[in-house]
Formats: sequence, C-alpha cells, structure tokens
Amino acid sequence: MSPHRRWRRGVRAAIGTSVTLLSGLLIAGAAAAVPAAQSAPAPLTYSVAPDGDGDTCSPGDPCTLARAQQKVRAATHDQHSDIRVVLAGGTYRLDRTLSFDAANGDSARNGHTVTYAAAPGAHPVLSGGQRIRDWHEGADGVWSATVPAGTDTRQLYVDGVRGIRARGTAPTQFTRTPTGYTTSDTALDGWKNTSDIQFVYDVGWTEMYCGVASVSGTTVTMDQPCFDNSTKKPYGVNADRPDRVENARELLDDPGEWYRDKAAHTVYYKPRGGQDLKRADVEIPRLQTLVSGTATEAHPLTGLAFSGISFEYGGWTEPNGTEGFSEVQANMRLTEADGWEKQGSCDRYSSTDPGTCPYGNWTMTPGNVVFDHTENLSIADSTFQHLGAAGLQLGRGVHGSTLQGNEFTDISGNGLEIGNGADAAPTDISLLPAHNTVADNWVHHVAVDYTGGVGIFQSYARDDLIQHNQVNDVPYSGISSNWGWGHTPTKTSGNKILDNLVFDAMQLRYDGGGIYVLGQEGDSLADGLLISGNVVRNGVQGGHAIYTDGGSTNVTMTGNAIFGNGSYSMGGCKEDKLPYGNFSFTGNYVENPTPDWPCGDPDNLTLDNTRVASDGTGVPASLLSNAGLQAPYAHVASAPAGTAPTNLALGRTVHAQYVDGTAADLQPGDRAANATDGDPNTSVQASGQFRWQLEVDLKTDQRLGAVTVGMPKQHFATAFHVDTSTNGTDWTTVGTVRESGWGSTPVFLSTPVNARYLRVVADKPDGPGQRGDQMAISEIGAYAPGAGNLALGATSGAQFIDGTQADMQPGSLPSYATDGDPGTWSQATGQYRWTQQVDLGRPRSVDLITLQQPEGKFATDFHIDVSENGSTWYNVARHSDTTAGLTGVQLDRPVAARYVRLIADRPDQGGQTGGQMAISELAVHGLLPG
Repeated sequence: MSPHRRWRRGVRAAIGTSVTLLSGLLIAGAAAAVPAAQSAPAPLTYSVAPDGDGDTCSPGDPCTLARAQQKVRAATHDQHSDIRVVLAGGTYRLDRTLSFDAANGDSARNGHTVTYAAAPGAHPVLSGGQRIRDWHEGADGVWSATVPAGTDTRQLYVDGVRGIRARGTAPTQFTRTPTGYTTSDTALDGWKNTSDIQFVYDVGWTEMYCGVASVSGTTVTMDQPCFDNSTKKPYGVNADRPDRVENARELLDDPGEWYRDKAAHTVYYKPRGGQDLKRADVEIPRLQTLVSGTATEAHPLTGLAFSGISFEYGGWTEPNGTEGFSEVQANMRLTEADGWEKQGSCDRYSSTDPGTCPYGNWTMTPGNVVFDHTENLSIADSTFQHLGAAGLQLGRGVHGSTLQGNEFTDISGNGLEIGNGADAAPTDISLLPAHNTVADNWVHHVAVDYTGGVGIFQSYARDDLIQHNQVNDVPYSGISSNWGWGHTPTKTSGNKILDNLVFDAMQLRYDGGGIYVLGQEGDSLADGLLISGNVVRNGVQGGHAIYTDGGSTNVTMTGNAIFGNGSYSMGGCKEDKLPYGNFSFTGNYVENPTPDWPCGDPDNLTLDNTRVASDGTGVPASLLSNAGLQAPYAHVASAPAGTAPTNLALGRTVHAQYVDGTAADLQPGDRAANATDGDPNTSVQASGQFRWQLEVDLKTDQRLGAVTVGMPKQHFATAFHVDTSTNGTDWTTVGTVRESGWGSTPVFLSTPVNARYLRVVADKPDGPGQRGDQMAISEIGAYAPGAGNLALGATSGAQFIDGTQADMQPGSLPSYATDGDPGTWSQATGQYRWTQQVDLGRPRSVDLITLQQPEGKFATDFHIDVSENGSTWYNVARHSDTTAGLTGVQLDRPVAARYVRLIADRPDQGGQTGGQMAISELAVHGLLPG
C-alpha cells in the first residue's frame, strides 16, 4: 500500500470520526430539550496496536487484537451500546485465523454493532504473511534464502510486488497418453525435483494446473485425479498438451521469477531492476484464511463491521496437491476421483449412472476472507490485496451485508465471491445469500494466477444489488451472475446489476463478457435479472460485451452503454434442450445493435436499441458520468495527485490569423478563446485556408521552457512550428514538429527564451503526407523551464499482458524506448499485446506522456497506467486512432507516479492499420523543476 493510499484511508477515517463527534455534539446540545434516557449511549471503545500488550485496551494502554476480542465477547452478553475496536496503524501478523463466531459472543446484540476500524489517519494491515530474511546472492544473479521445513506457498512478494513462479516452455515435445505424456527425448528427466513441476493449460475460458507425478526417461506420469478431470470431461473445454511449465529451478531466468525447492527448504528469486534483497520486505503467505465469520442458521453472526482495514498475504496451496486446479469456469473446479464424470453432471450424460446433482455442483475456490450465516455484515473503505485464493467470499446464509468503498487487487483468483456452485435450488431457501449490496468498490488486476477468474462472481443468490462498482483489468469476465450452465429450475431471483463501469475485461481468456450471465434468473422478467445503467467499454475481445450464455432466462437489459470493445455488444450461446430466452434488450446504446446467437436464437426476445460510435459518441453524457464509483468514492480509483504546473497561457487573449497576419475566419460556433479556456473539449479552427496560426498574448514577458499544443482527434496538423516574440512584430521560431498526430504535443525549447507572445503555425496540411485534415487547437500551454523528459535513460522493461517478461524482436531492447535515439525501438515478438514499463526511480509529478512510433510498426489504440509502488496501477489515459510518428497524451490532471506503462490494445484484431507496436521513444514529462 502506497503512502498516498494510507493517507487517503486516514482522511476517510478522520472524516468519519469528525462526523461521529459532530453528531455527539448535536446530541449533547439537544440534551436539555429531551430526556437524557433518549440520548444515544457513547460507544464502548477498545484500543489495539501491533505491539500492544496492555490489559485495559485504552488509548494509553493498547492491547492485542486477541485481548480486545475477549473484551468484546464479554461485553456483548449484555450490550447496551455500539462497540468499537480501534486499530492503530501497522502490521498485525496473524499466527492463526481471526475467527468471529456467534456462539463465542462475536455478534452484536440489541440492535447495536461491533466494529473493527482503523484509528483516524491509521493504516492497519491484517497479514497472514511470513517475512523471508537473510538473502544471499548467487553467481547467476539469483538470490536464495532458507525457509522453515514444511513451508509451502504459491506466491512470493517483494516490497508488495508479486513475483512470478519460474516458468517457460518445456525442453521437449509431448505426445499425450492415458496417464500423461511421452516425450521426444529425455531432457525433462534430467531436471531436478520433477515431482514439484506443474504443467499449465490455457484452454478457451479456463487455465488449468496439473502436477507431474514422475518422469522416467521419456515417460511423464501426471497427478491424478487432476489429469483425468482436466482432459476427460464431456462438457466445456479439455486440456491436451501443456502450454507452459512452472515451478522448475531450470526455468528461473527472468527478473521477477522465483522458485521454491521443497526438499532443500530454499527459496530462489531473481530481482527486478531496482530491488535490493538485503533491504527488501519479502513476504510469503503462511495462512489461507485470514478472517472468518461463522454461525448457524438459527443463530447467525450479526452486526459485525470492518472499516479502513487492509487484508493481505493470505495464501492457498491446495492446487499444489494431486487435485491441482482443474477449472470448469470462473475458478469453479473439478475435484476428487471421477469428478469429470460425476461432479455437477447430474443425469445430463447418463440416466442409469448419474453424477452429482444438482447440475452446477462444482467446487468453489475459497476466499482468504470468508463469512457464512451472517446478517448485516458491513465492510467499508478496506483493501483486499496480495492474496492467493479469492479475495472475499460470502457463503451460505449471508443476508443484508454491505460492501462499499473497498478495493480488491492483486488477488490470485476471483476478486469477490457471493454464493457457491452447489445451492441451485435448496429446499431451505435461506441458504442462498440474499439482500446483499456490493457498491462503489474498485475491483482490478485480480485472477492473477488463475486467469479464468472474474472480478465479481455472484452465484446462486436472491435480491442482491451490484451497483456503482468499477471493474477493470481482469483476464476473463468483469461481473459474472448466476451459475449452473442451464440447470433449471433455480431459486435465483431478483438480482440487479446497475450503474457499473467495466473496462479492459477479457485481457487473456476467451468466450466471456464484461457482464456475463449464466442460467435461470427468476421465473419471469418481473423477478429476473435486471442489467441497467452499466458502461462496458474498451475490452471484451473474444466474447460478448454483455453475454447471456447457456440456459440464461428472464433477463432485462436496458439503458446500458456498450462501445469500443471490438466484439459483439450482446449475445450468447444456448444449451441443447434447456430453456433459453425471455430477454428484453431495449433502450441500450450499443456499437453493434445486432446480437450474436451462434448456437441458435433465444425464445421470446424484445430488441430495440440505439447504435453509437466505437468511441462512445452518441451515448448520453449522463449515462457515462453515472456509471462506476459515485462521487464520495471516486478517490478509491484515483491515482495519487501530482502538482499541477502553471500554464502561463491559461485565460490569455488569443487571435486566429492566416499566415499573412490577417484575421482568420473561424468555423461556425468556434471562438479563438477556446484554445486557452482550460477545457480540452472545446477548440478553435480557422476556415477558408488550410494554413493558419494562433497567437497568444501572455500580457508580460515570461521565461518559457516548453509549449504544448493540443489538437482534437478529428482535426490535427501533421506538422507545425512555434514562434515567440517580445513585441508582437519580430518573431523567432523556437520549435518545429514533424509527423505529429492528434493529442497534446509538447515542444521543449532547447534554450529557454523570454517572450510575451507565442504563436502556433500550421505547416501541414498543405501538401502530400498529411494524415489529418485542417488543424484545430483545443489547448495551448506555455510553461516555465522544467525537468523535461523524466524517462530519459530510466530503467525500462517490456512485458506481456500476463506480467511475464516479453520476448523481443531481433536487435530490439526494452531500453531503446528511453535511450533518446528515435532510430532505435523496443518491440516485442510473439504477442501483439504487450506493455512497455518505465521506472522513474522515485515518485514524480507527471502530466504529459509522449510516444514516438516508427512507420509500419505502431499501435492504433493504447492506454497508459501509472503506479507509485509497482503493485497498484491506475488507468490515467486512453488513446485511439493513433498513427506513426509523435503522439502526445495530456493527462486530465497531474499524477504522482514512479512507474509509467503503456499497453498496446491494437493491433490484435480488425481495424488496426499499423503492424505490431514498436516504441522509438516513450517520454514522461512533468513540466516542473526537479
């Protein structure tokens, strides 16, 4: 967690405390007017600290968390006020699960609450991690450290950044057999610890892991039941030959990779640039369940709340066993012998020897924080990160919970799970989660290890509300509703998915959606699933933006915006002999108004929608602004603020002229002042002559070091130059730009100048080679001398979308993107989509990023993320319709960032006009001194 996010958490906690104090003052002030008995009693408060050892649990004598829980349990027996356990900042290392059990007194009583909350300004972390110390460097640049015997983990983190289990391609060719494989040679038999190796299968919408039982010569025997469960099932997709090999010391060759030698009790790691293992905080998880809440149906756990707490470093090692990770979909798995034939198949494939019923009964990936039989649970302003299973699971009998303002990130599996895959139609309907609210949460960069996972997974549930969340950068579907692959009937009903923002979904897997629906929802449209007010954009390649898959029934989809996905906006695939349809898809704003039904049309479809452009033009502004985090929670997904440079041209007088100095005619509705009004959505464009210029009067002489010229996508000049003057008569050219595109292009002066006037002169369009039409200017910026290119010479790396180090084209290096030489470039090979990342060395204030791409080697679309710590990433800009040459991206506001990365979105499908993206120069500008 970055210092910035700690500060923000503290501000929110302090605000909450201020509101409580204000309420207390108002109550105290009104005490004279009402009987004292009507005044709310003050909360009973206990204070804890990571090093607390007191007995009174007071601010001056804080105690341990366990001691405070004992006091809470004693106090709830006869509870007359709310109870608050206030956690000081720091790391609370858990040696066992922090368990809340109604039978032990953890429930609130008499209408009150029990809250575990961060102290004002504090950032408490509940950690299941174990720190690894005493690292030693080997001759090959790989470091090692000893761990206790029996240590088992699938994750390792260095200063909060997740490592990658050593992986790579196999040293041999495979031919599948009933028990495993035969190999083309004995190379694999020469590796050490072959029984610790796992084969990984990327198949459609799933990713499966199966371990190697043994290797003998050219015979590879695989772990069972994982191998059968992954290769034999009659539904979904099956594994064949492995796509890669993991957890072998022989594959540890890239920075960021690690390996655990179980027999030698040793962990190996190859540091990334800038990491110093002598000083780094290296953590592995030692607990699976950090926090649990449980009770019974008759006596549920009630009134429990958490606020401002970070849940970190939980693990999950079950996939290391013989069952591996045999995924069906959305991190649901097959387990136990003959699971492929029996589990979840019911009588679909055999009426004489049926499998497990109901159809849908698979094994769910557990959460690192789990609750069951719980009522009125509240988790707010908290963080779930660095976790090895799913983040949070609300299981059977969880009713009336509220999850609001939380962040879910860097999680191996699903971000958030509600329900399970077994309760399709329980006799006792109270087993189903019901009336839960998931609102204003930021779910991103989850399903990191198990990439068939989703952001928010809602299985069988009733009357749940998923609203105003932001879900982005997930490998498979963003929000997934219901389960069962068509099993009917279910008791699912009344669920609503409203006003969410989903983008950059489907980053790795196929056949999913930004919002994905599966199975029966209610008995009619009246109590079915409502999907409304959502924006699904910029992603979902290889699926449908909103996907009604097998057996989906009773779905209303209205008032949604779907664009920029490069795929069908709506559609799905029915299952044979199962009900499918009763869909009302009306009032949506979609890029592709014709749905895709590859497996046959649904029954009873109502369709009436509006076509919009791929960039969202045509979508009502109110719909766009309402989707995602509401204003009080917008900070949750906002990058740390940087310092805004002073624009000396802002609000200054502007004149549009032809190149002969006469006043230019403007396009209808344009004003020259649009270029200095601070609004990039307005612009000025001359009429009648392609070549024209815009002159700005800065009022007084100013010392200038840089000028920025913003040009809209529809109207830009390929070439222009910038002049300055002290008197408005004698002009000197101080910068010339060639091969520019739309966006905000900087002109850095080789030598600072004094000037009162500056002007931008269009040089093209005026002949061959012009890509835009007539130049329009949205904003002109004028700045004092500053730092220039912060990325010049900075450490730079290239990665594939899954975070692994990218293979590079011959003669290309990642460092060429920041070497200052436009004649060299960084270009990955093997995958069109890849990432260029720059380390600025320390957090810097950034507000302008420029990209130079060579002709024939450019990405049409890309986006930009920033991070302070290399773990939590914020999307700050997106650019489309890009061409070769220079592209400048002005951020909406300055941000504080140490790391900046550019991600290629196209080429990877139709509409791409360049080849695979190459980056001649990636420059990061702060426009501020130092």
